Amino acid sequence: MEKYRDRIEKLSTPLEGLGFSPVAARAYIYLLLCEGHQATFEQIVEYFGVSKSAVSNALKWLETANMITSRTMGGQRKRYFSPGLTNLFNVDTMSERIKVFFGFLDEVKSLRETEDDLSAELEDVSLLYKMILVELPLIMERWQRTIALNKAGS
Repeated sequence: MEKYRDRIEKLSTPLEGLGFSPVAARAYIYLLLCEGHQATFEQIVEYFGVSKSAVSNALKWLETANMITSRTMGGQRKRYFSPGLTNLFNVDTMSERIKVFFGFLDEVKSLRETEDDLSAELEDVSLLYKMILVELPLIMERWQRTIALNKAGS
């Protein structure tokens, strides 16, 4: 994994720009690149040389975001963490996130007592999110068909 250290740092920067903590961004990239695409808590702590608390918080955040999964193997106490791309790009997960943000915007829109440019912008963005909720299942279905066709053609 040492050969990836510089790349992990570079690849984590865009994730930090999306709101990831530095440790969460680096841990996620680490899991995508490590052998077997899984690692223990201890391996991640040792690799990055950061506090157990920082790694624990990062892994909890990534699990809550459905970006990683964890499991134990064969009666061991160790948990193995893996990137969960299938979970991340699940239509239900994506729709739920959109609904949360959409609900937030709708509440803000209803709380505002003035009709101004921001109100109009909120209305426009609300319409976009409603459209995304309708179109997302169709897009995901087409994506799944494309994957199946690519596998059949291989």
